[in-house]
Amino acid sequence: MQTRNPSSFAIRLVAAILAVAALAIGKEFFIPIALAFCFHALLRPVVRGLEGLRIPAWLGATAVVLGALVVIGGGVWALSGPVGTFLERAPASISKAQAKIRAMGRPFQRVSDAASGQGPATAAAPPSQASAPPAAGSAPVPPLLATLLGRGTLFVTGLLEVLILLYLMLAAGGTLFRKLVKVVPGPDDKRTVSDVLHETESIVARYLLVTAVINVAQGIAVALAMWAIGMPDPWMWGLLTFALEFIPYLGGAINVGLLLVTAFTTFTSTGAVILPAALYLVITTLQNNVISPYAYGGHLKLSPLAVMICVMFWWFVWGIPGVFLSIPIAATLKVLGDQVPRLAPLGELLGE
Repeated sequence: MQTRNPSSFAIRLVAAILAVAALAIGKEFFIPIALAFCFHALLRPVVRGLEGLRIPAWLGATAVVLGALVVIGGGVWALSGPVGTFLERAPASISKAQAKIRAMGRPFQRVSDAASGQGPATAAAPPSQASAPPAAGSAPVPPLLATLLGRGTLFVTGLLEVLILLYLMLAAGGTLFRKLVKVVPGPDDKRTVSDVLHETESIVARYLLVTAVINVAQGIAVALAMWAIGMPDPWMWGLLTFALEFIPYLGGAINVGLLLVTAFTTFTSTGAVILPAALYLVITTLQNNVISPYAYGGHLKLSPLAVMICVMFWWFVWGIPGVFLSIPIAATLKVLGDQVPRLAPLGELLGE
């Protein structure tokens, strides 16, 4: 009877822990590379098509990267005005939202105080002091702006790194994949690596493209819904929906939070305050359960539980970029599990 070697399991466990630690510590190095590979899978067919028109790979890569810069710049410009106004009003909006939430919770607080034997005077005194709005120019604004400026600088630096890596990968044409296949020994292994690379590229490109199309439709639906109920800057909410929906789970939660904060400062009744977030959740639920299964078809055969665990893991390791990359990484691991016999358990765990 064959027994499992405990020392071998311990070595694998230690190796896995060290690998996760290396990914977390070196995230500034790994994240731009992972993002560049992800967008390479999306844009490589475009460069390949330009090569078919006798346009050199470096020139096609230049056109594609410049086009991506124009799209990103246009999105930032379209969002800069409404988002800037939103950020200027953010401290006052959050203060008003907190005051309204406290006012909505006063009946429950009175019931709780009555149950604990406290008098009404004791429960009524603190809200009047706590609900006073902060004075103009108070402390919350500078730290908020400083944090946003710091994160904005990091975002621009990371974006430049990704674009440079993406250009170099695209300009190399098919050389990168050919070299990866060439270093693998054995004809069978070469065929396996080639199949894995091409299938991964196809799945990731299809996922990003389909997600972009779905997000455009969802953004338009959200913008029209916000316009219909009188929310300020409805098209800003449409653009935010398009951008944030690329981040599974977390993007939707951020959007709901922003909608609630804005609704608290725009509307007075409780129903009107809840309505924007409720409409967004209805549109998102329909998209996730009706449109997405049909749009993705059988190409993205990932278990919802596995996707959730991947999202949580990569959020823990790499933060928001990790959440964006979680599904492409899970799809890549699923392809490896399907193509490599030794990794078959991994494909079984990730599959539907």
